[in-house]
Amino acid sequence: MIRRFRLLPLLVVVLLASCRSTAPSPQERERLAEQQRLLSLCTRNQERLPLLLDRFQAAQQQRAEIESATYTPSPGPKPLDPEEQRRLTIYDQQAEQDVYEQAVETWRRQEAERRERWEREQASQEASAAEALNRAATALRQVHPELLLAGPGAAPRLNEPEVERFRSCQPERFR
Repeated sequence: MIRRFRLLPLLVVVLLASCRSTAPSPQERERLAEQQRLLSLCTRNQERLPLLLDRFQAAQQQRAEIESATYTPSPGPKPLDPEEQRRLTIYDQQAEQDVYEQAVETWRRQEAERRERWEREQASQEASAAEALNRAATALRQVHPELLLAGPGAAPRLNEPEVERFRSCQPERFR
């Protein structure tokens, strides 16, 4: 009879262990639901994602090209030839020098206007490129916000691991 009572605690432990629920915890259910949601989102957008990515990368490239552009001034008037100047009379040298200085002043004025026009056009192009990049980024964020990375004040850039995951849409990549 004593032996039976020794087995009772062991039997209780075995019964409790076998009765333990195999249902997932609330956190596990939430994680599985999120995985399923992302996989479903991926498959719904798989056809349009390459186009959106191409558009984003083209806008990003265009913005980089515009921002890296530099102004190239036009060549100024050719300086006077010292050999030729020595052959001229003092009066002719002075006249040549005056003509040269007027040409330089005209060139400076025209160059300042040209640079100003270039800077206005450059600012306009930069604003257009930034707007195109923002539109492309917004379209990607609508698919899945984590496809892009952006720091405060920085231009958005692709989150490559997340992009690769969404390009393949393989269920095992969403675990």
